Parts: sequence; C-alpha cells; structure tokens
Amino acid sequence: MTSPLRALVAPIYAPSLIYSIGHGALQPVVVLAALDIGFSDAGASAVLGLSGLIGVLSAPLLGRAISRLGDRASLIAASVLALVALALSFIALFFPGSAFAQTSFILAMAAIAVSLNVWMLARQAYIAEALPGEWRGRGLSTLGGMLRLGVLIGPLVSTLLIALWGLASVFVMNAITVAIAMALIIRYLIPLPPSGEQPEEDRASAQHRSDAPVGVPRPDARSTIIAGVGVTALVILRSNKNVIIPLWGATLGLDNQLITLAFALSALIDTAMFYPGGRLSDRRGRLWGLVPSLTIMSGAIVLMVTWSQPIGFFVSSALLGLGNGFGSGILMTVGADLSPAQNRARFLGYWQAITNSGAAAGPFIASALTAAVGVSAALWATAGLGLAGALWFRTLLPGTYRRLGLTLRGTPLD
Repeated sequence: MTSPLRALVAPIYAPSLIYSIGHGALQPVVVLAALDIGFSDAGASAVLGLSGLIGVLSAPLLGRAISRLGDRASLIAASVLALVALALSFIALFFPGSAFAQTSFILAMAAIAVSLNVWMLARQAYIAEALPGEWRGRGLSTLGGMLRLGVLIGPLVSTLLIALWGLASVFVMNAITVAIAMALIIRYLIPLPPSGEQPEEDRASAQHRSDAPVGVPRPDARSTIIAGVGVTALVILRSNKNVIIPLWGATLGLDNQLITLAFALSALIDTAMFYPGGRLSDRRGRLWGLVPSLTIMSGAIVLMVTWSQPIGFFVSSALLGLGNGFGSGILMTVGADLSPAQNRARFLGYWQAITNSGAAAGPFIASALTAAVGVSAALWATAGLGLAGALWFRTLLPGTYRRLGLTLRGTPLD
C-alpha cells in the first residue's frame, strides 16, 4: 500500500520543516535581542513568558477562526502576520533604548506567538482530516519530527549568522523561511472541503483516499477531561526535561560544554525516534506512545539522580530523549482522535490550550519544587508525576476510546 504521507510532503511537511528551522533559529536570540533593545534581565524573561501566555490564551480563539477561514487561508494569514512582526522586530533593533523599540518588540513577539499557534493548529487539523485513523500516528509524529528538526538545525544556523552578520540577520533569515513556507502553502496545499458538505468518499480524495471516518460525531467532555489530565502530566514532564538536564548537570559540577553535549545527544535521539514512535502508535495503539514515553522518561530521571557520575548523566540524558521520542506527535494524535468531524480546528484550539498550559507551567513547577525541597527531591517528584501519568493512561484510556467508538489505534470499533 502506498503511504498517504507522500501526498503531504509538499503541502505540509516541507513548509513545516522550513518554517520550523526559521523559528528554531529565532528562539535562542529572542532574549538576546530584548536585552540589546534595552530590556532588563527580568524584562527580557518577561517578554519570553508573555509569548507562552499568549500561546495558551489565543489557542481557543484561533481554533474558531481556523474553522471559519479554512486551513490554507489561515496558514497564509499567519505567515503574513509573522512577516510583519519580523520586520517590526528588525526595525526595533536599530532604535535601542527607545519606548518605540520596546513596544514594537513586545507586539512583534506576541504576533509571532499567534502565528506559531495558527501554524500548529491548522497543520494538525489538516492532517487529522486528511488521514485515516490508522495513519494519524505516523502523520502527526512526522509533523512533530519536522518541528524537532527545526529546533536542532535552527540554533546552529543562528549561531553562524550572528558570527557573520550580527543578531539582526537572524530576523531576516526567519522572514525568508516564512516566505518560502508560505509560497509552498500557496502552491501545493489543496483545501479540504468542510466536513458534511460532500460524501466522505469524495472528501477524502482531495489529497488521498480513506475509508475511515474522519472524526467522532461530537466532542465528549468526559473523554476530553480524562485525556487532558494525562497529557498535562506528559507535557509537564517534557517541559521539565529541558530544565532537568542543565540543572542536574550544574548540580554535579559538570562543565557547560559537557552539559550542552548531553542536551544535544538527548535531542538527537528524540528526533531520530519520530517515525518509529508514530508507527508504533498506529500499529499497537496510542498507549504504546504514551506509556513508554512517560515510563522511560521517569525511569531516566530516577537513574540520573541515583547514578551521579558523568557517564550516568549522559546515559540518563540519552534515555530522556528516547522516552520523549516514543511520544513524538502523540499529543496531537490523541487530540485528533478526540476531535469531531465538524469544526475540528475549534476543538483542537481548546486541546492546544491544555497542552500549552502544561508546557508553560512545567518550568515554574520545577523551579518551585527546587526552591522548596531541593534539586534531587524535585527530580524525584517529577519522576513520580510521570509514573502517575502512565498509570492514569493505562487504566482509563482504553475505556475512554471505547466510549468514543474507537480502538486504541484510532479506528472505529467493529
């Protein structure tokens, strides 16, 4: 059987990778740019926190907008917004210390956060609509893989650009990647007809065919709450992973170079797992993405605390990447499984607000635990949260999917 993912390379995956490389290049320089413009250390951090807050608050509203405008039009509009925001940021860099520069930069970062949210939601909704349930895990894990590659490649590109032409060149490079991604969307993305306007057979043939239903009949509040509690544990564990590695490495007294090397190793293994993780989720069920991810990452944290040697630190960091890789795209996949055929993007907007909340809260939780009980105890608590999440999913997710009329592979029950 020909993989339906091939039909998504030009309209979805290629622009996603290009967009993600540009955004990945921008991420490490936002705080540096804010400092250059004249923000204090606390103010620069607040700008970054504002972007996360906007990501949480805007997702439900953007989901509604995408449902009305359609995926293609929304992606184009979000790209234009990002281009305007990047131009504003670029100009602000040449007026450091002025109220104009600081206000412009804050508005620009808010607009970029909105643009990123639209890109996340519209792509997820499109893939969920275009692919049958038995291909959703691979389809959305591949999307997750594009995002991970962007995070890997982007900072390397920004490092080179800063060395050659300075900080402002990163904003120019990001604008170029957004423009290329938008051009691919305009050229290759075929809008899918709204659910219910055509027979299912005709709708599925817009990009490729599927005999499976494209969504559950309507949102189920109980199922969404059960799944939402579990994914919050996973998202907190994931976001804390990025804090745990440098924090524990510093606690052990390791050199910064060794800590960043361990971080890079973890990210590389994580990225390499994106397709195997999605394939396992499709073949064996969503629990095979969720439970191993939570269990392996929790086990890696326990190993990191108990094996306090440099080799133990590297092995544990690698296992954290492996565990996270098992869950590549799984949050988007579960959200797609739960989403209704009608107004899918609206539901996914609320789902993204749930996942964004966990991502935003994770580092603050880690910081509070570290201040209250110390680094080691904070790591134990994080591992315990992950294991509790694994038990939650193993106990409740099968019944949740049955209530929706689905198998754990996202296909209809016989």
